[in-house]
Amino acid sequence: MKHITNSEFHFHNTAVALGKFEGIHRGHQLLIRQVVEAKEQGFSSMVFTFDRPPRMTLKGDEGYRQIYTKEERHRILKQMDVDILVEHPFTKDFAALTPKRFIRDVLVGRAGAKLVVVGKDFHFGKKRSGSVKDLQKYQEEFGYRLIVIDKLQMDGRDVSSTRVRACLKKGDMETARRLLGRTFSISGSVVRGKQLGRKIQVPTINLLPPPEKLLPPKGVYISRIFESGRTWFGMTNVGVKPTVQDQSELNVETYIFDYDGNLYGNDVRVELLHHTRPERKFASLDALRSQLDLDLQTGRDYLEEHGFTGGLTEE
Repeated sequence: MKHITNSEFHFHNTAVALGKFEGIHRGHQLLIRQVVEAKEQGFSSMVFTFDRPPRMTLKGDEGYRQIYTKEERHRILKQMDVDILVEHPFTKDFAALTPKRFIRDVLVGRAGAKLVVVGKDFHFGKKRSGSVKDLQKYQEEFGYRLIVIDKLQMDGRDVSSTRVRACLKKGDMETARRLLGRTFSISGSVVRGKQLGRKIQVPTINLLPPPEKLLPPKGVYISRIFESGRTWFGMTNVGVKPTVQDQSELNVETYIFDYDGNLYGNDVRVELLHHTRPERKFASLDALRSQLDLDLQTGRDYLEEHGFTGGLTEE
């Protein structure tokens, strides 16, 4: 997959899905599948999005947290067989383009769009003044065909990134999974911790998520772990380790069932299947160890009840 992160590009004969694509949820996937299927008609499939959430540029909201980092989004779109990912710099000058100039100069002029796919509520251009009506209006003049996808409904409500975010913020991992069409995950390289887990016979791996990553509530989660085509299950704590460390930065610490090895420096993806309890501070390491024993049994019981295969599998 070609990955464009600047404004200096020029393509021809593309089918383009337009949007922010923050969660790449089931609704977004309808748009992306349209452009991927258009490859059979001789088009190159393109996802056109931005290098940062627009609100960070327009409102100065640098604290905004994202469902997926750019690296995670890249991985997901590559798996979906997208040919080209454009993450256009979202500058104030770019945001000030009129709808017609965006269509003429960027969408057709540089992205080479011959087929454009958007959601029904898509807005673009200066002060979000552009809409589906503008894209419809200029089809003939600029030589592309427009496909508009209705909002996907689930349980009588729109599937949206806002709804996914609400689920994640309250630790409802199951509903988030249904909306996303995949289990929410956190990716990164395994870093060396203080190895305190080994002192209580519960060795773990540690990830430090980037600051822009949206995380669910602090607490303990049943998890699935992927590394180099291998899959394990385990228990993950998202938090600050208040009993043994009480650090300021959030850490994603995972105990892997039936694994005895070294993953330091390796790239790992941790999926959070189910939230079992909030993070809490214990009076002693013995009390913590007793609770961890209960947590591990809870995890194994959940995996068995829900038909997950224990131990090592292939991804």
